Amino acid sequence: MLMNSSKMIFLKMMVISTIMMISSMNLMFSWISMEINLIMFIPMLTKSKKLKDQPMKYFIIQSLSSSMLLIAMLMNSKIESPINLSMLMMASMLMKMGLMPFHLWLPSIMQKMSWKKCMILSTWQKISPTILICQLISMKEMIFPMMISLILSPMSMIKSMSTKKIMAFSSINNMPWMIMSMMISKNTFFTFFVIYSMINIMLMNNFKNLNINFMNQMIEKKKNMKINLIVNFLSMSGFPPTIGFFLKWMILQKMMNLSKFLSMIMIISSLISSFIYLKMTISMFTMMNSKKKNSKSKMFTSNNITMNLLMTLTFMFLKPN
Repeated sequence: MLMNSSKMIFLKMMVISTIMMISSMNLMFSWISMEINLIMFIPMLTKSKKLKDQPMKYFIIQSLSSSMLLIAMLMNSKIESPINLSMLMMASMLMKMGLMPFHLWLPSIMQKMSWKKCMILSTWQKISPTILICQLISMKEMIFPMMISLILSPMSMIKSMSTKKIMAFSSINNMPWMIMSMMISKNTFFTFFVIYSMINIMLMNNFKNLNINFMNQMIEKKKNMKINLIVNFLSMSGFPPTIGFFLKWMILQKMMNLSKFLSMIMIISSLISSFIYLKMTISMFTMMNSKKKNSKSKMFTSNNITMNLLMTLTFMFLKPN
């Protein structure tokens, strides 16, 4: 009971600190809000016995990136600086978000987390850094790190069999989309974030309920469960006609005026991701289980697929301007 109440306090403080960050107009106050968010998230990691040294690794990486950002902010007040402050700020934010080339910590930490912690890390914990990076760094400076994240993250999925690692690389792959949505407008960002989070949480929740930690375990599951996972996977990659496709299509329409080159890279990245997910699903269906389906699994699958269809139809009619 005491543990549950402490978790609720930490979660509430994380939400409050993020709201403080969103509403802040001062850079130092934004930095303080992010640190409060970090302090509230660390105790949630330490409660898990499986993590062992992972909370310390996460704390060191986040503290290092925060220190780099603070140094850059303090040096920014000087007229002349011996280093490129915008590059230092960008490096600190890329490290904090887990974007390439500072991404190696994210898959290794997520692999040992519980699915609930993975949900928080890949959704809520991305809000503050995304908003701050768009305030500090220009789009031209962000093109290279976004480009390598878009191209290399799908490639990294091929080598991995761990579902948590695959979700970590999927998070890295979707972060440039999130950043670009923020650069377009806040309304676009929040639309993308809400729908992306719903898809992400549904997929991770499926893995949690079905106890799937490695891709080869999906072969043992029933056909209708596989279909549910496939729909969510394809929606995450932006495969038509899923909600993920309409979401990315909306961003690309508005992005063409900002950077045609980056738009093309994003399209190629989505195609690669879709190909990888389709390859995974084909291997699952070629080794299908012949056991009978039960009514519970049918209901579980139909509810999730219905949710995806409703989200797609709703988005088509309520697409933000």
